This record gives sequence, structure tokens and C-alpha cells, in this order.
Amino acid sequence: MFDVSDCDLPLAVSYIRVSTKRQADEGVSLDEQRRANEAEAARLGYKLVAEFIDGGSSGRSDRRPEFQRMIAECCSKDSSVKAVVIYNFSRFFRDDYELEGYRRKLEKAGVELLSATQQIAAGPHAKLQRAVITAMDAAQSEITAEAVTQMMRANAAAGYWNGSTPPLGYETYVAESKGKKQKKKLRIVPAEANQVSGIIARCLGRNGGEMPGIGKLAKLLNDLGETYRGRPFTPNLVHTILTRESYTGRHFYNTVGSRTRKPRPREEWIEVPVPRIISDEDFAAVQKLLKSRDPKMAPARSHSSPVSLSGLGKCGNPGCTGTMMLMTGKSGQHRYYACSNVRRKKDRSCGGNNVPMQKVDDAVMAALKQRLLQPSRLNTLLSGLIERSEGADAKRRQSLGVLRSERTEVENSIRRVFEMVESGMVEPGDSDFKSRLAAHQKRRAALDEEIRTLDRQIGQKGKRIDEAAIASFAHKLRSRLDDPENPALRKNYVKAFVGEVVMTKRRIVIHGPVSALTAAVTSSDEDEGPPVRSSMVDWCTRQDSNL
Repeated sequence: MFDVSDCDLPLAVSYIRVSTKRQADEGVSLDEQRRANEAEAARLGYKLVAEFIDGGSSGRSDRRPEFQRMIAECCSKDSSVKAVVIYNFSRFFRDDYELEGYRRKLEKAGVELLSATQQIAAGPHAKLQRAVITAMDAAQSEITAEAVTQMMRANAAAGYWNGSTPPLGYETYVAESKGKKQKKKLRIVPAEANQVSGIIARCLGRNGGEMPGIGKLAKLLNDLGETYRGRPFTPNLVHTILTRESYTGRHFYNTVGSRTRKPRPREEWIEVPVPRIISDEDFAAVQKLLKSRDPKMAPARSHSSPVSLSGLGKCGNPGCTGTMMLMTGKSGQHRYYACSNVRRKKDRSCGGNNVPMQKVDDAVMAALKQRLLQPSRLNTLLSGLIERSEGADAKRRQSLGVLRSERTEVENSIRRVFEMVESGMVEPGDSDFKSRLAAHQKRRAALDEEIRTLDRQIGQKGKRIDEAAIASFAHKLRSRLDDPENPALRKNYVKAFVGEVVMTKRRIVIHGPVSALTAAVTSSDEDEGPPVRSSMVDWCTRQDSNL
């Protein structure tokens, strides 16, 4: 807190802001602001007890450490400060709305905001004067920012570099001088360019055949003692190198908004020619590889794992919530499902649970073929589908009409959402637009599924779901589970109809989704057979006929 000993004058603090690091380091405008603030405080009879300086900070944001510290100390309950002195209002804030908000916060704490060069006369017109001055400052800031932006775009369009840190592999040099202004371009740094080429080669598996992921590649580079300009490699740095199109000789400027940081449309990008480090073919190969590994495009690890029940196994020991993971013994000769709490968390509270993998897989496959996929069992589970009374059909037709009406409404909603985009009322990248469209599309897909099911239930002879159709479905699916030449397809069918396998060394309990069976039966085709489905409602959630 401030030193107020032996002082009869009211206390004030001085706030100084410079826009660039160069101004802060070299004193450009800093000393002028200090002298003006001191003179204004003396003229008004205040004693300056502290000075807060933000160097290289934008006046558009309140993310300034000294600014926030000043506000906190001036507004604290035990503060004796009565005024904050600034050079002009733009030093305090370049946004009129934010300026007024913080000024009122100080005013509420009994602290007055005073400008050394833009004095506001006391009285009823003070608010109007301040509003006019701050609005003009904000407008001038916008005009200056737009002028700088246009100048930098023109500079980029002429092939010059706009001052940011060059990518790894390049350095800047002065290509042209106009008075004090120096126009720069990029040139290759051989050692760094070789490093970039090596990273691309390692990613494509040209150093030993392995094609490591981004995280593994970062670790490999660090193990080899390589650095990113003195810093250790991180997955983010490696990803930046692998996706930087500049290395193909085409750098793009104006790709994101300077304030919003949101991507700009491709047609607004400005291409800046730079020296090439890698070929277009290598860059395309890397992008294809990264896309194939993208979690949004590639299947989840549990689905691409060679383990038949990956993602399905649960430990059945009392009180344990662990999943079952692969464990091998004797160099892979023996394979087990083991409790992950024991293997990964070293939590032995469940007592340990290792079950031979082949025995579990065989038991699950046998249960599916001998207990679930039998016509009598399926007839019981799907009895609602094969009810053929006139009353059942009438109820289905009524439900079908309601579903089709709702689907029409959803389709109209989707159309209206797109019309809002076409009219310019909503931007395509708006998060609310995306979430609303996704919700409508998800509901439309669900309605289509329900409509198809009801259509088949009340369909004509030969298409109607009956005991014969269910028996045919069961026969086809059992034949696929028995197919030894396509274990991957067999695994997919198992995962479609099994939701969870709870196992111990003595007992195995299988749960599965009824709705997956329903969807598979209602959409199966005579030529193609039942499709692989997935859902979440259990077909064996308690003791019943599957003891």
C-alpha cells in the first residue's frame, strides 16, 4: 500500500501506458507522460504517491497487469487515494464503453479520474464532454488501425514480410529501404531448413520405416538433442511445422482476424512468395497422413484395437469400477483381460482380476449364437415388432402419421436455418447456428429410423416383419459370426450387439442393446444382410431367461 506519512495533501497515483515495447524500453513518450502527470497533480493540489506503467500494452484491452493492480489498490477498502492522473483518456482506455465502466468503478470508490491534457470542467456537462472526447479517441483508434491494416496488406501483397517472427527455417533480411522504413523478406537458414526437412522425412517414415505420431515425434527429436531455436520440441510445435504451408514456397497473410483470431475466408488470404524448403508432394503426403489420424476422421482406439472386446470389458469384482484391458505373458504367448485399476492405477482393492482372453471371447461368441441369436429368443425380445392384430396396425398407422408430420416440421426448420444464412442474418461459422443445425439433423435421422421401422411393421406380405423374417435375420448373423476369414467384420458385429461384458474368473455377464437388434431386423435386406448397428439400451439388464 502507499506511503502516506507526513502528508497533508490528498493522494493521487499516476498511470502511464505506452503502446509498444520499443517505447517502453527507449522512453519514447514515457517521460513526457510522467512530466505532464506530475505537473497536473501539482496544479490541482495532489501528492503523487505511486506510478503504474504498462509497456507494450494495447489500450483496447484491460488485460494489463499494472492497470489491474492500480484499479485493485485504488478500490480497496483501506485505500486513501483520491485521484488517478493520466496523460489523456486514450492512455487509460481506447474503448469508450470500457473507459466509462472503469471510471465509474473508481468513482464508486471515491477516486476521481483526471487527464493532464484533456481537462473536463465540473458541472452538468462533464459527462457529455467526456463522452465526446472518448468517442473521438475510439474513432481515431479505429481509423488508425484500419490504415495500418491496409498498409500491411499492401506490404504483403507486394511480397514483403510483415514483422512477425519468421517460421523455423527462415530469417528476415532488408530487401528495400525507403528513408527510415525498411522492407523485409525471408531467406533460408540452412541449418534450420535441414531440421525442417528431417522432421518431414521422419514423419513420412523415411528414417527407418516407422511413421511416428506427433507426440512420439516430439519426444524423438528431444531425445536426439534437437531444439526449436533453443527450446524443447512440444507436440504443438511439431504440428505447426508439419502443417505450415509456407515451406512449399507459399506463405499466406491475413488468414485470421487480428482482433477476433477467427479464421478468415480463403479468398481474403494474401499469398507471399517465400523460398521453398519441401516439395508439394511431401506436404500433401503429410497432410493426408495427419488427416487419417485425426480423431474426428479415424475410428476411436477402442474400435480399431485388435482386441475383440476392447471398450466392452468391465471388472466384475465387488466394488470395482475398472475396465478390462489387454495383458500379455511370456512375450505375448498368453493374453488376458486384466483390471485396469490394478494395471494402471496400482489399485489392488478389487483383489486383482485376470481372465484368459480366448476363453472370454469364445464364451461371448457362444452366448450370442446359442442364446441370443435363436429365433425363439429373438421372438420374445422383439415381440412388439411382430404383433399383427388390426388394433396394433391401426395404432402404428396413427404413430406413423405423427412421426411424418414431425419430420416435415424438422425439415422446414432446417430449411429456415439455411435461409437465415443465405440472407446474411447468421454467419455459417456461428456456434449457435452449428449447434441448432446439428440438433435438427440428429432429430431428422432419428425420425427416419422410426418411420422405417413402422413402415416395415405394417408393410405388405414379403416385407412385413414376422417370425420368418426374424429367423432369416438370426441365420444370416450367425453365419457372419462363424466366418473365420473375416475376424474384423465379426468383431464389428459383436460390438454392435454387445454393450458390456462384466467378467470375473468365475462368471461372465453380457449386456446388450435391444434397439440395435430392432434397427438391424427392420433395416435388413435380402441381398446385403443385417448392417452393423450400435445403441445403448440393454437387452440383458437383469436376470431373465438368459441365466
